[in-house]
Amino acid sequence: MAIILMILKVLGSVALFLYGMKVMSDSMQKTAGTELQNFLNRTTQTSLSGLVSGTLFTGALQSSSVVSLITLSFVNAGLLNLKRAFSIILGANVGTTLKLWLIVGVGFFLPIENLALPILAISILVYFLGKSVYREWAHFAIGLALVFMGFYFLQHLFPDFSQNPILQQYIEKFSGNSGWGISFLFIGIGFLITLLFHSSSAFVWLTAILVSKGLNLEQGAMMVIGANLGATSAALIASLIGNRATKIVAWFHFYFNLFAGILAVFLSSILLFYLQKIFVDDSEFVLVGFHTIINLLPAILILPIMGKLALWAEEKLGVKSDKDFELKVIGKLPHSNMYLYEANREILKFAGIIRQIIHHLGRMISESDEEKLKELNVRILQLEQEADELEENLLDYLHSIYTFEMTGEVAFKIHRLTDVCRHLENTSDLATRVAAIHVERRKNNSYITPKLRELLLELQESLSLATTHLIQNLNETGEEVDLKQAKRLEKSIDKKYGKAEDALLKAIESDKVTARSALYYTELIQAYELMGDHLYQATKLWGK
Repeated sequence: MAIILMILKVLGSVALFLYGMKVMSDSMQKTAGTELQNFLNRTTQTSLSGLVSGTLFTGALQSSSVVSLITLSFVNAGLLNLKRAFSIILGANVGTTLKLWLIVGVGFFLPIENLALPILAISILVYFLGKSVYREWAHFAIGLALVFMGFYFLQHLFPDFSQNPILQQYIEKFSGNSGWGISFLFIGIGFLITLLFHSSSAFVWLTAILVSKGLNLEQGAMMVIGANLGATSAALIASLIGNRATKIVAWFHFYFNLFAGILAVFLSSILLFYLQKIFVDDSEFVLVGFHTIINLLPAILILPIMGKLALWAEEKLGVKSDKDFELKVIGKLPHSNMYLYEANREILKFAGIIRQIIHHLGRMISESDEEKLKELNVRILQLEQEADELEENLLDYLHSIYTFEMTGEVAFKIHRLTDVCRHLENTSDLATRVAAIHVERRKNNSYITPKLRELLLELQESLSLATTHLIQNLNETGEEVDLKQAKRLEKSIDKKYGKAEDALLKAIESDKVTARSALYYTELIQAYELMGDHLYQATKLWGK
């Protein structure tokens, strides 16, 4: 009975440790998820900057698995190329060691048992009594306190192998046998346990405790190598529903960690020898240092050929010809707000298609060649089909996010994006109708006066400006969105619509246009006026 109780206490300590790390990761994602994603997309121009960004990104989010999932999601949507994605994965491997150095460093200067409860007391008070802006930081501190408590309990509840004859017998047996079979056995143990718990850093910490209780240091190092391999499982599983590029990135993560593991096996003896000299046999520092080196050293070695490796993958494995880039939920992230960055970028792509359609409409107004007019109409129909497919994919994606647990703020953003989609789709449909009217008008030899054509071109110019302004605003957020200029452009379209309508009435009264031509023209200017309204409403929604 005593053994069962001891096992349950140890498992409870591990659970407390793991849950604390999860709380820390979740709170950081909720606090700065979207901003960090913007940072990630802006700071991966070179392989080195990508590695540094991936390191900082992982250190901030406290989870290499989450960073891997975000990277795969970006790749799947076509927002990151392979070179950038590879460098971020390398950085994620290095970044996962930062939290361990944080805990080790704090524990070195101050006893963990003297920190956990005071941190918990203050953070709980802030969480319940403080402003909402501080609650996630308090949540992060609660997670840190739980990590400290879990580590403290593990240190005190885990049995000392040297005091147990049976366990000591096995330790001596393994220590005396340093063959490849034993090494692969402990690598397998690290791999399987990390595969189950999806946290290599937590397992490294647990291994450090096992070594402090009598486990052979070399076997502990092998378990750390196995944990590194097991950390790739989340990305591999998530990539199953992604496109070809996503699968390549996930397998790159696995093969890189495999290369790092092979290198670490051969270098383990010399690394452990010097680390023991530096940290004076402190198992926690030794294993965290070992974990850091086996992630950092291979990254430095492969970094110079990263660009060529990505180029080879694109050319030989057919990534450039893969048209399957789309929004898709790659894995389950703890905070729904982190998915919205991709949706925002897809909205921007949607608006870009609308701008192309409107540009072609302007060419149709003055095009005299019937064949070229038909070609323009076909191109507009192709773009409209692309817009329809994009909208369908985007709405499915937003619906998938909506089924996750979320805050009211995220739900509002999803509704806003859905409404923006609706206005863009209405603009696309109206533009397609305008193109069809131009073709039909030319087919029936419908004539409009130079004055009416001039006013139609003015409407076209204002609509083009409104579309460009919308795209500029879609690159901004909140107060940075220029609603005043959007309103001025919308009023300008309304004013020019009124002038065109008055000019048409005068042309009808003076018998300068036929009834059929007047009907076509009325439909054209009404469509332009409605497109202006939809573009303004989309901008207005974006600024909320």
